[in-house]
Amino acid sequence: MLLRHPAPGQRSAASRRGGFVIVAVLMVVTVLSLAAYQYSALMDAEVLAAERIRKTTEVKALADSGLYHAMAHVTDPDAFEGVLSNNPFDNPGKFQDVIVNEGESARAQGRFSLVALDYGQDPAAGSIPLRYGMMDEAARLNLNALFALDSSGKVLHDALMKLPSMTDEVAWSIVDWVDPNDEPSAGGAENEYYTARSPSYLCKNAPLDTVEELLLVKGVTPSLLFGTDRNRNGKLDPGEDDGMGYTPGWAAFLTVYSRERNVDVEGMPRINLNGNDMNQLKNDLVAVVGEELTTFILAYRLLGPGTAAKGGSAATATLNMGTGKLTIVTITSPTVEGSIAQLATLVQDAITKKQQPKQRISSLFALVSATVNVEQAGKAPTGGKGGPAPTTTISFKSPLANKTTQVDLLGKMLDKTTTQQGAELPAKVNVNTAPRAVLLTLPGITETDADSIQAKRPQYLDGESPDAKFATIAWLLGDNTLTVAKMQALERYLTARTQVYRVQSIGYFDEAGPMARVEAVIDTNQGKPRIVYYRDLTDLGRSIDPRTLNR
Repeated sequence: MLLRHPAPGQRSAASRRGGFVIVAVLMVVTVLSLAAYQYSALMDAEVLAAERIRKTTEVKALADSGLYHAMAHVTDPDAFEGVLSNNPFDNPGKFQDVIVNEGESARAQGRFSLVALDYGQDPAAGSIPLRYGMMDEAARLNLNALFALDSSGKVLHDALMKLPSMTDEVAWSIVDWVDPNDEPSAGGAENEYYTARSPSYLCKNAPLDTVEELLLVKGVTPSLLFGTDRNRNGKLDPGEDDGMGYTPGWAAFLTVYSRERNVDVEGMPRINLNGNDMNQLKNDLVAVVGEELTTFILAYRLLGPGTAAKGGSAATATLNMGTGKLTIVTITSPTVEGSIAQLATLVQDAITKKQQPKQRISSLFALVSATVNVEQAGKAPTGGKGGPAPTTTISFKSPLANKTTQVDLLGKMLDKTTTQQGAELPAKVNVNTAPRAVLLTLPGITETDADSIQAKRPQYLDGESPDAKFATIAWLLGDNTLTVAKMQALERYLTARTQVYRVQSIGYFDEAGPMARVEAVIDTNQGKPRIVYYRDLTDLGRSIDPRTLNR
């Protein structure tokens, strides 16, 4: 067979096909390489996204751990007194950079910090101080409680009017929102106003469930309620300044969550001073305040109050048959101070005779200046002239008037006794922690009073334990901060205890990574804590970084 060779410069079809295959293979390899690279990049992105989600979930859990850490410490009396030294408000040693889990590296080690905004301080350079601790919900004005104390709404209205930028119209509109009737106050608003809105809705006419609910009330705007600090971090951030500087808004001073349980510091029901079983009342009180004050309280209830008069008189009229003139004969009734032994005898005699109480006790501070007067009859005049028998008024002063023992006895009374029935009382304001703006909303408190209270009360600094004298509001008398008359008027509004706390907890890692910030209101609820308000604040921005605070 003869073989034919291609002419010079010509390639066979087979060689051309072989070159094409090589090109095709290279293209396939390139496409596959690009696909593999794309897949690898996609997988890397998925890994990073999964890692981000894992760390985001973990910092959220770290922040929530801070809430449970807080609940454990404020609910257990031993931990509250021993670990926190009775100071949950500014305690960096217990609430700053708390390690939740040990990590192999800084990027893996998780922590939380509890941050509190100190609304009691004036904002300096567009911010207020931050503390490591909790916020006292009793330091705020409870709107529902004020209306419960005065169903006319006047007390609530007057308190609201003392808040910054409050108007008479808005104050009455808030009163109308919580009162049960559908009659608008002067300047207020009821269903007629709200049903004309778009969209329309009804006036609640019931207690508030949240402070944020006030945004539904006529005239209340987000800027008035929350101020310029929209992300609740205690400072002005870019985009927040409206030219008016830092303002916290009304929400910083108002609440609906605070509570006042009618129990003593150990959680036991208080002794009701207005009970009708005098023997039981006597036995209960002696163990708390001793024989002398117990005797006076029982006498006040059984015999009624008197006035500390210097003297008295009795008058009679006689007709002179000779002249036909009417003669007024006055017999002086002197007042002498009686002994506690005399009063004890009178009290026991009244109890034995099962005498019903004549007087209720409306205020513990009313007992400070109270007296019990007893008229003791003498012998009738002799000589057949007739006329009334002379009497002597025996006056018994309250042991609480003694300045030496006054604060101690009043402190015991305020803790262990009550003048009201029921397990719950309208929530009061904690005089030891309330900002000046809140103190000024209370009836009768002047700017001088508020300044004096702030200067003398405990400061709760850096984990320091407050003096035991501040356990009740009796210290306000001991330091002559307020008068007895003013304390009597304020008794139903003031307390020195708290049961409900507000917490901002921040979860984070030691180095870089995401952070989470949550806010909750914790009700200690007599050892059975519950969260009554919860919000994830992370979406408001990364505005507080515990890794850079106080560094």
